[in-house]
This record gives sequence, structure tokens and C-alpha cells, in this order.
Amino acid sequence: MKTLSLGTIALIAATMLSSCAMKPSEKDIIVLYTTDVHGAYLPFDIRNNMPAVTSMANVCTYVNQQRLEYPDAVFLFDTGDCLQGQPSMYYYNFVDTVSPHLVPLVYNYMGYDAVGLGNHDVETGEKVYYERVAKQLRKQWLCANAIDERTGEPMFSPYRVFTRSGIKVAVLGMITPNIPAWLPKKLWPHLEFQDMVECAQHWVPIIQEKEQPDILIGLCHSGTDYHVDGNDLDTKKNENGSIPVAIKVPGFDLILCGHDHQGNMFTITNVNGDSVKVLDAQTQAAKVGRAKIHLVLNKETNRYDKQIETELIDMTQYEPDKDYCKTFQYAINEVNEFVDAPIGYLSKTIYGEPSLFGPSEFMDLIHNAQLEATDADVSFAAVLAAHDSVAAGPVTMRQLFTLYRYENSLVTVNMTGEEVERYLNYGISKQYNGMKNENDHLLAFLFDENGEIAYNVYGPRFLTPTFNFTSAAGIKYQINLDKPQGKQLTIISMSDGSKFDKTKTYKVALNSYQANGGGNFVPEGLGWSKQEFEKHVIAWSDQDVRHYIADYLHKHDTIVPKLRGDWSVVPEKWFKKGVETDIKFINPNQR
Repeated sequence: MKTLSLGTIALIAATMLSSCAMKPSEKDIIVLYTTDVHGAYLPFDIRNNMPAVTSMANVCTYVNQQRLEYPDAVFLFDTGDCLQGQPSMYYYNFVDTVSPHLVPLVYNYMGYDAVGLGNHDVETGEKVYYERVAKQLRKQWLCANAIDERTGEPMFSPYRVFTRSGIKVAVLGMITPNIPAWLPKKLWPHLEFQDMVECAQHWVPIIQEKEQPDILIGLCHSGTDYHVDGNDLDTKKNENGSIPVAIKVPGFDLILCGHDHQGNMFTITNVNGDSVKVLDAQTQAAKVGRAKIHLVLNKETNRYDKQIETELIDMTQYEPDKDYCKTFQYAINEVNEFVDAPIGYLSKTIYGEPSLFGPSEFMDLIHNAQLEATDADVSFAAVLAAHDSVAAGPVTMRQLFTLYRYENSLVTVNMTGEEVERYLNYGISKQYNGMKNENDHLLAFLFDENGEIAYNVYGPRFLTPTFNFTSAAGIKYQINLDKPQGKQLTIISMSDGSKFDKTKTYKVALNSYQANGGGNFVPEGLGWSKQEFEKHVIAWSDQDVRHYIADYLHKHDTIVPKLRGDWSVVPEKWFKKGVETDIKFINPNQR
């Protein structure tokens, strides 16, 4: 048996004493976190070709200040949705797949302690979120309820534990389990998503017994409104399970939320009567969530009494960090070169806002690209850029990230005419109000308890989000505003004037979000299960819709935007008056 030297023994003893240091009698711990950064890693807004209002460069300045003020007491986390939102993400996800990915480079540079997994991270596909980003982030990538079907264990680290200045902090990561309703299985081929409450009920006792932390934090990519879509506290696999976790699973001191971009902070009481602080920061690095946890050691229990103060810090008050900007300038240069490549020409500017109300050249360009790419009879497309425009002149990839924001793939399916009608009618019933007269609202808003239009951080709330506002091409139809919701659609014919036959099978193009159940068009509008839908699939593209729009522009060289003339909203007088009324709520500049 080898004899250890006194020096080695002393080193081991010192290490053990350090890791098991006596608890300080009083200590402040600072928890900082970002969420739903959605590509805002560079101090330059690639999509809009201008300096970014906020980015992680601003966050870096603030974090550095906090670390100077509270040495060895600052923890830095992110709750996910890192890998989509800016052209830079598309570039490093799918174009430059050899260089180190920008996102882990940023998180490693800034010294993040843990990063959660978001649904839009999963949307990039396993080759990106697992084979590249997860490996480059090492153990920082946390998610306890994303289970690898091959092993039955979490694919990522479920939790991490940190000890600083004698204080032990444990962080448990979880993701909204609703991903199967939005994303096709081919993007997460080896995963299944566990209910968040059940996941926490499994891991919290393990963490408490094995790690005995002084502070337990939930790192949740899940929103705070658990009542959405008729859900409640006991709904299994609730999209927004953060608060059910905080209430039903005792042990958490702080829950860090994401996913809904709302910017909230409040206190809830769990089933044991203990207070749990909740932070829900915004998106695009606009706000940093901050929790100051003041700990005072109770000598009788040898546990800490805690006082937690939370706030949301506005990053516009902090200048971008100069060293950060210098370090990542290369990425701005590379991505700008990619997005400035010309791919076509528009003879006039097209605008997204008219798409909220009726036919638009903006949406018809998308329809034309989808129809040509798939040779479909009918195209469905949703309003994804309601407040943007694409200027006349040369069109580059930069403009396409405005025209089509998301990395949805293109799906073609067989539907009978009757199913086409049901699908479209479902969308119309969620978008348009059943007007009683020309002075009524055109669009289906949500109202508060006072009968006023309800608002959130994005503006007025609708019966369905605007990214579910869906039109069709390839068929001629009318929306009749003077009829009740659900009975407003009349399909007249195919676009070429031929008969629209409810019994005939048509080839239909739609985006992968709706195809996979997003917006409930398939499960509620058609009444199809996933298994039933799969029977109708003809093809599921490997490329995103933006790729096919780029192909369309390139092939046609110069596009003269014009309405296809597929549909109209009647009575025309009601429609025009309804637009005048509702645009004042949607666009305050029109007031």
C-alpha cells in the first residue's frame, strides 16, 4: 500500500475543509439569469442591419459589475431558447457546421453556471442541440425531464451543485413537456418529455438527501400561466408547469421561468406553506432576472433562514462590454457576409400588417413559393411577421429572415376537400370575430373583466396568437363577417375556376408547426391523432420554408408582388370599417 506524503495529506485535508467549510453565519448570494435570448448574442441586429438595442454584450457588462461587487457569490443561469431567433443562429446551426458554435462560446466566455434546454433549441434537431451544442457546453446544459429513450435516463445533466463561500446551491433544469405537440419526432428521435411535476417529485428528494443544498433553484423553460388552453394545477404535461412545480413540490426557494417572454416576478405559497419566489424575465437579453438571497444561519437547526429580493434589470441601462464586442466581432462579419448575398429582386415593398386582416402580397409570396416547391393543389400559410416589411429592390437572405422568421419545414399531405374546408374554417373561427354590425371588432380579441381588450407585453391579446392567423391559396373562398364564428367560410372553387370537390383528395402544403399539432389545426380542426395525420403525409422536407422562398426568388429573378385573388372578406364595407377600428389597437401609430 502506497504511503501518502504529509504534503499530500495536507492538500487532501485542505480540499476537504474547503468543500465542507463551516457555514458562514450570514451571507448574500446573487442569482442572475437570462432567458429566451433567441439569438441576441451579438451587439448587432443582423436581421435589421443595425446595432442591437440589447444583447448579451450588455448583459456581460452588468454581470461583470455584479461579480466585482459580490466576489464569489454570483451565480449565472439561462433557461433556454438559445438557438433560434437571429440569422446568426441559422448560420451556426446549419451553414457553418464545422466551426465552434457561437452559443456555447458565449456562455463559456461569460462563465455561465448552467443553461437550460428550450423547445426552440430542440427544434434545431439532434445534430445541433445534442451532437454539437451540448458537447461544447459540457455539463452546463441541464434538463432533467428530457429522457433518452435508449437509456431511460435524462439525455442531459438533470442538475448541478455549486459551493461558494460555504454556501451550497443546487439547480434542477426542466423543459416544457409540450414539445410533441409542436415538433416532429425526427427532430427529437431519442427523446421523450416527462411531466414537470413528476420530474421534480423524483429529483428533489434525491438532491435534498444526496446534496443537502442550502438553496434549491428550479431552472424551468416553461411559462407562468398554467391555465392556458383550459389547463389547471393538476393537468398532466402542462405546457407551463413552472408554477405547478413550485406549488406541489416543496423544497424550491426560487423558480426561474422562461418560454412566455412575459417579464413577471411574484411570490407563491407551496403545499407546505412555504414561500417560493418566481422570476420570469423577458426575451432578447432585454432584462436580466436578479435574486438577492440573504442567508442567516439558525444555530438551533444549523439551517439558513432566507430573505429573497427579486427584480428585473433593464439592459438598456448598460453599455455593451468592449472586450466582449471585440471577441465576437468575427461572428458579425461572417454572418453579415452570408445574409448580404443577393437572391432575387422585388419591384415594390411588401408589408406584413395587412396579413392580419385579409389578403396580402406579403403572404401570397409565401404561398407561391410553397405551391411551386411542392406542386400542391392547396397551400396553407400563417402570419409570422405581422409588423415587418420587405423593401423593394434586391432581396437578400437578410430580408428573408424578416419575411419568414422561423425554421419551420414544409410538409405535404393528402386531404379531401371536406378536410381542407374543416382545416381552414378552424383557423378562421379563431381569427375573425362574428361581427354584429360594421362598428364591431373585425378580429377576435380577448377581453378583461371590465370588457376592455386584454393586453400583454406584445400588445392586444387575441383568441389565438397571430402566428396562427392562416390563409389558403389554390382555392377561391370568402369569409362572411356577418355570420357567426365557425360558419363564416364559403369555398367557391379552385383558383383556376375548376370545381372544388369535397370528396376529392387534394395535395396540401403547410408548415411543420401546424402539421405537428401547433395551433390545434390538426387535432381539433381536423380531429386527427398524430397517427392518423402520419397516414396522410406525402413528404416532410429536410429544408426549412425559408429555403424554398429563396429558391423561388432566385428562379424568378424579379418578382412583381401582386395579390393572387384567392380570397376576400365580405361585406366589404364591414371589412374596411373593421380594419380602421382594429388597427388602432394593433398599431398605436394609426390612432
